[in-house]
Amino acid sequence: MDTLRETMRTLNLESTSDALREGLRLLTREATELAAAEEIRAFYQEAQAPLPEGVTPPGDAELEAVDDLEW
Repeated sequence: MDTLRETMRTLNLESTSDALREGLRLLTREATELAAAEEIRAFYQEAQAPLPEGVTPPGDAELEAVDDLEW
């Protein structure tokens, strides 16, 4: 409960109902993103999905730097 109260203060949520609505909104967004990723994987099957125009693939150094990041 302490974590919930702290989160509610941080997000300026006034009630538990507001917190639940926000949680459901975030879960829905995550589920939508996961479904879209699955659709892309299914469409391209074993092939690599193309990068957006103007985006270059990351190099080994960039990938290593991301692996070293801590959240």
